[in-house]
Amino acid sequence: MAYLALYREWRPRRFQDMVGQEHVTTTLRNALKQDKIAHAYLFSGPRGTGKTTAAKILAKALNCEAKDGVEPCGSCSSCVSIDQGSAMEVFEIDAASNRGIDEIRDLREKVKLSAGQGKFKVYIIDEVHMLTTEAFNALLKTLEEPPTRVIFILATTEAHKVPLTILSRVQRFEFRRIPEEDIRQRLAEVCHSLGREVEPGSLQVIAQKSEGGLRDALSILDQCLLQEGSLTIEQIYSVLGIAGEEYSSQLVAPLIVSDYGAVLFCLAQGIEQGRDPRVIMRELLDYLRQVLLYLSAGQMPVLPGKLQAVFTRQSKEIGLGRLLSWISVLLQGEGQLKFSANPRLAAEMLLVKTIYDGEERTGEAWPESADAKAVGASRGSHGEGRSADSQAGRRDQTSEALGKSPRVQAEGQSPKSRAGGNTSDIKSVTLAQIEGRWQEILERVRQQKKSTHAFLLEGKPEILEGEVLTLVFKDGFSFHRDKVNQPENRLTIEKALLDLFGVSLTLKNVLENEVASADKTQESEEEILIKKAEAIFGKDFVEVRNE
Repeated sequence: MAYLALYREWRPRRFQDMVGQEHVTTTLRNALKQDKIAHAYLFSGPRGTGKTTAAKILAKALNCEAKDGVEPCGSCSSCVSIDQGSAMEVFEIDAASNRGIDEIRDLREKVKLSAGQGKFKVYIIDEVHMLTTEAFNALLKTLEEPPTRVIFILATTEAHKVPLTILSRVQRFEFRRIPEEDIRQRLAEVCHSLGREVEPGSLQVIAQKSEGGLRDALSILDQCLLQEGSLTIEQIYSVLGIAGEEYSSQLVAPLIVSDYGAVLFCLAQGIEQGRDPRVIMRELLDYLRQVLLYLSAGQMPVLPGKLQAVFTRQSKEIGLGRLLSWISVLLQGEGQLKFSANPRLAAEMLLVKTIYDGEERTGEAWPESADAKAVGASRGSHGEGRSADSQAGRRDQTSEALGKSPRVQAEGQSPKSRAGGNTSDIKSVTLAQIEGRWQEILERVRQQKKSTHAFLLEGKPEILEGEVLTLVFKDGFSFHRDKVNQPENRLTIEKALLDLFGVSLTLKNVLENEVASADKTQESEEEILIKKAEAIFGKDFVEVRNE
């Protein structure tokens, strides 16, 4: 005999066997007890929650020859034929492939034929939202006044696509996502009946990944049971081809310490193991969602034992403010990642941007709940330092706008008046000194802000005119130039220069081609002046001297 998939073998045969839909089964059983069966029903809800199963059980209960109260016996000829899909009284129609008006007209003709003695004809139309508008209109009259002993059961995962004219003619039952604990218990029952050992927590992983659908959970378990020996969490993640919470926690670790190299290395390891970058990002978002629920509402997710301590520690280190920044960046990038021609590069850029934006916002004031403040207290001192630096930077910018910057010396103002009368306190620096200690400057910037250091690596000091230091970036690195130009990054570099040389310098950031074009423009202006002079006085009376 051909192998029967678990979700088919373990499909409920009676109302009492259904999991997580008590509000539906109780109402249907009461309707059977009171003999108040409606002529049309609509079963709506997520996939794999028991809609078609409930429809078949209701059909069996209506036609069973030896009922156990209101429950079908499951062994009479009618129940067996319905289970096998060969019953003459039950018609199961897939609206996705029979969605036109011709199919519905054919159905209307067949409905007129009466069922056998004492039997109900039951029409189960699956994915009914796929019918065309014309097909729905053709179904209306029959659905409203069907012949005697004819029942329509419509099933759909998208009830909002069903016309209101149809909804007003049916009794609607909303199937809910099945609780994870109920799914886990059913999976444990299946494994026990098969004599298979499972590692603690592994069935909980399957229950989580099934997203409330028992059919999906049984399909996953069916695939995982092909592995030999005890079923482990690692095997489940391997079969599903997803990163899993353990890998996501490894990815979060370098994000917390803002280590660009480590986070890219961790991503590369996952990709080398065959994981899709898109799936890695989606799993990372799921993990951060669990952190969000923990920090904001105190909800501890169900995780394997060894991950509980890691999850709690990481949640405290991240803090709610930085977490909101991460999730915001990842959610915006996830949509672009789906359609990227180079998903690996897109994922790498997304992780780098996550760290960078998280650092940018660390000093900002984020709203935090009382629980989150207690959990995320470890980031308080770090955030205050960043905030103080930002405020100092804003004060410098304000004073510059008012013309009171200590960096700017008015024309004709002597060093003595600027330095309070003591010229010996005035310090100066040369371009050679800056170039000689450039690595030291980079290290100071790295200690203050790693993202600024990463962008500054592509620039070199080339020109020093007065108190203006020009950094030249290679062509093609305009992104790095623009980032260094941002006030917060520029002030960080200027502060490092001030600490090292005791001189307040202003940064100017340009590309190589901009420097070359400026020189070219200068020469062109000189040539224009010469030509004008020659035109006025004549070439014989104009002599150009280079002095």
